[in-house]
Amino acid sequence: MIDNPASVERLMRKMEEQLPIPARATSVLVRFLRERGIKLPASRRVEIESVHYLGDEGGIACGLKRPESKEAVVVSLTHLRVEGGHPMAQAIRAYQIHRTAALAREQ
Repeated sequence: MIDNPASVERLMRKMEEQLPIPARATSVLVRFLRERGIKLPASRRVEIESVHYLGDEGGIACGLKRPESKEAVVVSLTHLRVEGGHPMAQAIRAYQIHRTAALAREQ
C-alpha cells in the first residue's frame, strides 16, 4: 500500500478547507500540459480548486482553476509546489515526499 487512507483523508479535508490553494506547476507538468495544447501562465502559478482521491495507484489529484477555458485540468498533487508560507505547505510536501519514495520502492 502506497498511501495511508486515514492520513490521506485528513490531508484532503484540511486542503478542502483552504481552497483555493495557490501553487506552482513543476517543469515536468508544464511540458506535459503544453504537449497536449494546454498552456499555463509563464509564472507557472495555478490555483488548486478541488481535490480528489484516485485510489492508491493515483493518489491525490487536484483540479486546477482555469477561467480562460472550460476544459477541466486534473493533475497529481506530486506535480505541484505549494509556497512555504501557505498553512498547508508542510503537510502537502510531507505527502509528496512520502508518496514519491513509496512509488520508487514499488518499482
